[in-house]
Amino acid sequence: MSQISALTAWLILAAEVGAVFIILTTAHDPLTVSIGFSILAGITTWSAIPALSEIFVKAGLKGMDLSKKTKHIIPESMGMVAGLIYLVTMFMFIPFPFMKWFTASNDGDLQELKLLTFPNLKLAELLSALLSIQSMVFLGFADDVLDIRWRFKMPLPAIASIPLLMVYWVHLGVTHIVVPIPLRPILGQLIDLGALYYVYMGMVAIFCTHSINIMAGINGVEVGQSLVIACSIAINDMIFLQSVSSGAPAIETHLFSLYFILPFIGVSLGLMIHNWYPSKVFIGDTYCYFAGMTFAVVGILAHYSKTLLLFFIPQIFNFLLSAPQLFRLVPCPRHRVPRYNRQTNLMEPSRVVLDEEDDLEIEFSSTRQESKRALGRSASSVSLSSTEAGATTQDSNESHRESDNPQPSTTTTSSFFQDFRPLKNSKLKRSGWYCVKILEALGLTHVRYDTKTGNRPLEMTNLTILNLILVKAGPMSERNLTISVMVVQFCCSLVAFFIRHRLVAFVYDVV
Repeated sequence: MSQISALTAWLILAAEVGAVFIILTTAHDPLTVSIGFSILAGITTWSAIPALSEIFVKAGLKGMDLSKKTKHIIPESMGMVAGLIYLVTMFMFIPFPFMKWFTASNDGDLQELKLLTFPNLKLAELLSALLSIQSMVFLGFADDVLDIRWRFKMPLPAIASIPLLMVYWVHLGVTHIVVPIPLRPILGQLIDLGALYYVYMGMVAIFCTHSINIMAGINGVEVGQSLVIACSIAINDMIFLQSVSSGAPAIETHLFSLYFILPFIGVSLGLMIHNWYPSKVFIGDTYCYFAGMTFAVVGILAHYSKTLLLFFIPQIFNFLLSAPQLFRLVPCPRHRVPRYNRQTNLMEPSRVVLDEEDDLEIEFSSTRQESKRALGRSASSVSLSSTEAGATTQDSNESHRESDNPQPSTTTTSSFFQDFRPLKNSKLKRSGWYCVKILEALGLTHVRYDTKTGNRPLEMTNLTILNLILVKAGPMSERNLTISVMVVQFCCSLVAFFIRHRLVAFVYDVV
């Protein structure tokens, strides 16, 4: 660990002592205890990462930051440390939500009554949620070590969520959804999805996990966006706890959400200090999987998956923007992170090759040769008599005068539709061609065309929100790019709060 000042050391010690004091003196209040554990988790993560970095490097989990002028060995997969500290923290927290049952009186009748009213369902949900998060942490670490291909790691979050879904099924969890008010005359007030509801929850787990993973690649961006989402969830939970209209079930579910989110914020802050620009550690896929599954768990068990998806607006946009590359409509390189320019020390949009310039030059050279041969054949075939030559000259003069006053063309085609017409010799498929043209027309990508015809796309910027920010705002430093992403995430959270707490009244009668 790097040297810290004596004042900082004393402040850290005071924070740790204060957190322990909070836990011991407020054991009857689980929310306050969770805050104390969160402080301890954050400090422990901050101090453990430098101490364990060398172990990860010796194990071969290391890499170099290609977006820096100087190359240093940096430990990878340090999200594993944050995930493990989070799990240990949550394991220690397990008894506190049920403390009033564990501290029952010795009176036989009262103790029996407390045992009969013990919330077994909540305990089972808590344990199954921790088991799902634990499974995702270890699967994420396996991905970092084994470099699992996308086709195989895509369903991993759904596999990790099986314990959660099984407990939900055993306890006859709700599988119906409330129909929006405008559609109720057609569909009724409730629709029971049955087994499809479990498919939906599995898809939520997959999306939350991989949407963070594909919006990554620069220092601090994964932890930064996750922190903004986690803080937004915590604020939303506090709003419901302070609302006078919230019933007991709503208060209970949002308390359950806070129990998971607060320690996550703690370990993420501890990790962010080391992962911020210039990064001293890489978090790996482990943290992305860990963060996504934590969000999915609270969204599913606290029954606000739709609100959760509102906080993922940038991730949803990034997925839709990336879809043409993810589904191979246009070429997709292995890494789509922005490109580092060593001369300017700035990040620039990375590009993907759509067609080869060499093929185009060969095509044009062959076209020019054919034109020359055709011109030679026409010149040799003109062996006319002098009178015929004169007549031909007169005709050519007349035709020349006619060509000076050309007649307007009767078959004109709009340039807009000409631009959208696929080229026959292009390597892009028809679907890919239309995707490139539509995205360019919307200003979501920058396309470089050939210098000969000007209508054959050769390169385009990769379809990610990171590259889009650079296309719109121009090259910027890696630190400023991460801040830009966090600002976008924060603004979208404000939009999500406005939709959830203001516009929702026009769609649902129970908010």
